[in-house]
Amino acid sequence: MDTLGYLSGLDAPVRDRLLPWAGRIPAALLSRCSLARLDKGDELVHELDRFSYIYVLTRGTIASTSPLVDGGTYVIDEFRAPVVFGEMEAIGASPFYHSSLTATTPAELLRTSSSDYLAWLTGDAEALLARSRWVVQRLASQSSHERSLLTWTAEKRVAHVFCQLYEEGGRERLVVPLTRARLAERIGVSTKTVSRSVASLAGAGMARLEGRKIVIDREAFALLEKMLRNELGQGVHTSEGRPRS
Repeated sequence: MDTLGYLSGLDAPVRDRLLPWAGRIPAALLSRCSLARLDKGDELVHELDRFSYIYVLTRGTIASTSPLVDGGTYVIDEFRAPVVFGEMEAIGASPFYHSSLTATTPAELLRTSSSDYLAWLTGDAEALLARSRWVVQRLASQSSHERSLLTWTAEKRVAHVFCQLYEEGGRERLVVPLTRARLAERIGVSTKTVSRSVASLAGAGMARLEGRKIVIDREAFALLEKMLRNELGQGVHTSEGRPRS
């Protein structure tokens, strides 16, 4: 596969993040990459599948999920391209994937074997240090974030998701792309609880309801962020997981 040619044809924000890293990888390893395409709802890997590949999301979004004891699914996070899956398993020598990965939109991913990826990292000390630091920082951030969220009310969890979606959308006005059922799944509460939380946020000017649609505009986002800033100790930011040059 002409991996560099493929990367050069991606949208500029994704291309500009990935090409500097791809340029460090030996051509022989790059040529062995393959492309995976997923439709919305397709599962890429299942939690506790044997670990064998590193995936780089180049288009679309992927949800990382874990099963609940009641048979439901907990959405750990939803990632937008570009993001690497499998680095924690590779560097930590895990034999299994730590979570399930499911496409929430049509998606494309570059796939490379874990052995090829580790061959690159072990032959490039600077890259190994940078990626190891990134994995540790991501784990620390996720751990801190998850501890914080466990103490939050459902309303604040919904507010946090709205902030993430608004920042990722990059628009003045966002129509929330998740149903109330998906919101409930994402934050681990019932759909009824989400509906009450949304109504409460709307009553406080932190969202607007247009029929069944939930709309976040600039003014609503400012109020949401102000409410959450003290909880997080800083401004609200979008999901971690993007490769950094």
